[in-house]
Amino acid sequence: MKTAIKTLLAASISTALLTGCNATQQTQTVTNPDIGGGQVLLYSAEGQFIDAANVGHLPDMVRFVSPTKLLVANEGEPTDDYKTDPEGSVSFITLNESKKVAKVTTQGFAQIPMNGQVRIKPGSTAAQDLEPEYIAVSKDGKKAWVSLQENNALGLIDLEKEQITEVKDLGSVRVRGQQMDISDDGKANPTASNPDNIYALYQPDTIASYHVNGKDYVVTANEGDDREYDGWEDYTKAKKLKTLSPELKQALANQNSESLRVFKDMGMNSNGQYDSLYMAGTRSFSIWDAQGHLIFDSGAQFEQTLARLLPQQFNTRVDDDDNGFFFEGLDARSLKKGAEPEALSIAQIGDRHFAYIGLEKQGGIFVYDITNPYRPQQIQYFNDINYSQKPEQAGDLEPEGMVNFQQDGKHYLAVANEMSATVSLYQLAGTGAITKLSTVKLGSFDKGATEIIDYNPANKTLYVTNGEQQRIDMISVANPFNIEKKGFIDFSTHADELQSVSVKDGVVAIAVSRRD
Repeated sequence: MKTAIKTLLAASISTALLTGCNATQQTQTVTNPDIGGGQVLLYSAEGQFIDAANVGHLPDMVRFVSPTKLLVANEGEPTDDYKTDPEGSVSFITLNESKKVAKVTTQGFAQIPMNGQVRIKPGSTAAQDLEPEYIAVSKDGKKAWVSLQENNALGLIDLEKEQITEVKDLGSVRVRGQQMDISDDGKANPTASNPDNIYALYQPDTIASYHVNGKDYVVTANEGDDREYDGWEDYTKAKKLKTLSPELKQALANQNSESLRVFKDMGMNSNGQYDSLYMAGTRSFSIWDAQGHLIFDSGAQFEQTLARLLPQQFNTRVDDDDNGFFFEGLDARSLKKGAEPEALSIAQIGDRHFAYIGLEKQGGIFVYDITNPYRPQQIQYFNDINYSQKPEQAGDLEPEGMVNFQQDGKHYLAVANEMSATVSLYQLAGTGAITKLSTVKLGSFDKGATEIIDYNPANKTLYVTNGEQQRIDMISVANPFNIEKKGFIDFSTHADELQSVSVKDGVVAIAVSRRD
């Protein structure tokens, strides 16, 4: 892979106790100090405050590992002017028998081994630039993985030792031969004859794990992401690269791909010429082994299915102007990141394992049987969006969060749809196929009212982050055919902005940003 990206290898592992934006390289065990980052707030299932844990900067994901252990991915995003870039980190929280915080340890990435060409922003350190985003935990609770989306990497975590052990580069996919539509020709046309020397980074957002035949596997939804700040943008249109090789320039023109969105910090050779181009996201889902080696990738299966089933709405999305919201035309997303697979959940039904992958921009849910991780089978693509209506009346849009659960002997999948501000509930058949049962609306259109979601079996309730109202909405699913809002958790006395929620044994953990 020809690239100008900086490759880093740290010689040893140490635990970094984060203080502000600096890391002290020594192993320390602390109780619950304020280290200048965010917090994880703990509540009862009914909404009574229990305690708060101090964690790293911008805790983007919290996940119960066991009833008394939590893992937090602290993304540490920069300020918009990029003058301040807090270090990314993970926090390990231990609770006592009363569910109060007993110990918090936060670890940064300054001394963690980097395997492969991990993508680091030019001029930044790995400790600053690595941004943990989503967490997956092994069935036995001994291992975890964290997605580093912007960095196109996967962090491996030893939960027993409370250590990040390695950061694994996920590599790239050669677009030529993948039957991916990167052409602005106004057609649903996934083709294998794309120009050569164009690659796509996996860059997964949501990740999940499952255990089959004695082994752990990690499943990733390869959404792709770029950085769009006032102080730094890492992307541009290919035609704007002043030193693009003549061969690539002509090949892109022949394909109507001159405006393909690519990374500026990758693909330049030693002569300062772009002889390769790199895109965000592979428009696929992948299965990796526990060490981060690729087992399976769905390639262009999503795009091929969408082109066949939705030839007039292929690679569309919702946009807006002075006249309101509207669906962009056919092929609108082909030069960017396509349908953007983002949401993900894995369910075990009997002895079969199924992956549910939600498409953020296109909408809809793919279902795959992943019991054999080497040969997953596509079961279904569900999409009941009415593209002929205005987006506000079109149905469930932008699946962001998912959780599957068993209740009264049946399997269900709950989906938080960010743009439409709805939560939808599906029943899962033994084949893995989904049937929609009911939907509830929780807020205003395109205000982030429904994002991350979890389930508490004791009271048959879903807990959903509401970014519009800055609270946790509680949804009763006691009657799956008529789910309804039953209350909310107000955390406004402790924080102003939330990121994530996780529920275990009647305790609700809420990841929140630091109050200014």
